[in-house]
Amino acid sequence: MKKVMGILLSLLLVVSFLPINQAKAADDLTNHSLEFEMREMIKQGVLYGYKNGKYAPNEDVSRAQFAAFISRALKLTGGTTQFSDVPANAPLASEINAAVEAGIITGYQNGKFGPNDTITREQAANMIDKSLSFLKVPREKGSLNFTDADLITSSISRAAIASMVSQNIILGIPNYTNGKPNGSFRFDPKGTTTRAQAAAFIYRMLTAAENYENETDPEPSPDQDSFKIATIDAKGSITEGTKNYSTLDEADRAITNNANQVITYNGKIVKMTNGIVVASPSVEQNTTIIYESNLKTIIMPVDAGANGSPPTELEYVTSDESKITVKVAGRTGYVKHNNAYLLPSQMVGDNRSYYSVNANRELVHYIYDNNKKSYVSYATGVAPSFLKAGVKYISWDGNTFKTTSGTVVGTAYQYFNMLSVRAETKYTATELDAFITQRLAELEALYVSDPKKYVNFKDATKISKLIGIGSQLKEIEKTYHINALLILGMAIHESNYGLSPHAQNLNNLFGIRVFDSNPLDGEKYASVYDSMLSLVTNYLNKNYVPIPENGNILYHNGASPGNKFRGINVRYASDPYWGQKVAGHMYRIDQALGGKDFINNPTPYTIGLTTQWVNVREGAGTSFAMQFKYPSEGYPLIIVGTVNTNWYKVLSDSNNTEFSYLHTDYVNKVNIAK
Repeated sequence: MKKVMGILLSLLLVVSFLPINQAKAADDLTNHSLEFEMREMIKQGVLYGYKNGKYAPNEDVSRAQFAAFISRALKLTGGTTQFSDVPANAPLASEINAAVEAGIITGYQNGKFGPNDTITREQAANMIDKSLSFLKVPREKGSLNFTDADLITSSISRAAIASMVSQNIILGIPNYTNGKPNGSFRFDPKGTTTRAQAAAFIYRMLTAAENYENETDPEPSPDQDSFKIATIDAKGSITEGTKNYSTLDEADRAITNNANQVITYNGKIVKMTNGIVVASPSVEQNTTIIYESNLKTIIMPVDAGANGSPPTELEYVTSDESKITVKVAGRTGYVKHNNAYLLPSQMVGDNRSYYSVNANRELVHYIYDNNKKSYVSYATGVAPSFLKAGVKYISWDGNTFKTTSGTVVGTAYQYFNMLSVRAETKYTATELDAFITQRLAELEALYVSDPKKYVNFKDATKISKLIGIGSQLKEIEKTYHINALLILGMAIHESNYGLSPHAQNLNNLFGIRVFDSNPLDGEKYASVYDSMLSLVTNYLNKNYVPIPENGNILYHNGASPGNKFRGINVRYASDPYWGQKVAGHMYRIDQALGGKDFINNPTPYTIGLTTQWVNVREGAGTSFAMQFKYPSEGYPLIIVGTVNTNWYKVLSDSNNTEFSYLHTDYVNKVNIAK
């Protein structure tokens, strides 16, 4: 069993967010209902993509391909030719023969395997069942509640499928009535198996085997009673006690001083009264994953500092033996212990991220890098009037600010961070080009003053890919209703003013298909204009801004730059402050060009937040058809007027209409820092 456990652990090392290790953009897996499972299997080398960069999740799988997937997942080797239609030199012959050797696959009664036959869902289920037997995972009793269960005629198949239903390996296909799921499911045993379905079957099989292994044959720890109580002194030094406790709860009950005692496990702090959680990458992972409480459903990734950037600080709530409960921009999530570490307040001291007000009344965010023991900073916008210069403030979302002792001093939002991408900037193409020209000259001057320190800005005025894009920005804004200032802010942030290798070599201004696992990779475009078109058509206007018609809101979390609670930032980047940084660029462009959008604009857009789920309609009243639904509170929108006393007219997130309407009871206007 230990050998099997080793195989599974190597296969099931936690992967990061979608795409693999958090891509900043999408591919043909994006928004697929089985996206996570397929990416996991691709990550582990069970499935491969095609040379054109596609993964073809809906393509049917042959019997030979499925056998190969199983062999790779279980790392099977050996075996000799068994079937007349699978000669030794046939494609995938070695994988097929290895699966035969393991007793996982058999052929037809005529002695052939039928490698090119499309595998049915029932056949795939039977191979999964035999794989579980190979892994020594027993069957469980289960029931077949599928509406087409009578089509599963084999008693062996019925028992196997029922067991896998109980083990959450087989979930079924939802049935629909009038275009909506009716709550029932079918199995479709004779139907074909797609690549995505195959990946899901195998991923869930491995998960079930891992869970069984953990329950029945846990690996012994170096010290069977390794939970201890440790004391932290005034200098932040920690000393473990000598008494061992068999469970975290037992140790917790034995704590006598919550102010300076914590619980450790094998020398690592696993529970504390207060402090911060620092993201830390585990093996083969570049981000820390924030999960739902089941530790399987991914909410988001956050930067773990694997590629030189500061690891994310998370708000600590509590912890148990399996997970740490955290908040990210106010949203509750769960982190595995091997993906983060705890820093009690006594050990943090002044070494943590904070906000402050500079001499120009700008809000500056200082991010502490727990790896490098140093700070990086950026200005995100106008400082709220209730903040004082020279004082450090703590904020987990960039909106609500506390003193370092924990006293709340106020809440205010940054205009550009909350501004919907549907807003139109007042700046012309000429003005945007003028800003780019001026800023590139300033950067080049920095290089001249210190060539070693500012080597990246050499010849900025000559080679930047941002030169002359003003008219293209405004054309896209007019045609696709995506704010030109936002596009420029994103391009500045992602491409270092058009000077990054991705921009220079690939015409890629936005980090499209740049993965945290391979930051040197990325999508190549014929021109920077094509890069901009890809951003707005393949990503923003496809997934991030409108509510998808299929109801899959994985990427739609609000149509503003935002943070890790709401906005594009939830899914676009693992950097938790990406939205604030992009908004900071928009703020500085507005500042440099006279403040016509916000700083000196007497009538800036009015911004509101939904207070709960709410139906958005085509007109001001419940008699009008529903356009879409905001699924929860916290979605930002731009209020352009009030109709019939209690209905707001807002800029629509939809691609199909300019305006939407929703009742004023479900929207709160926000306090914008100014």
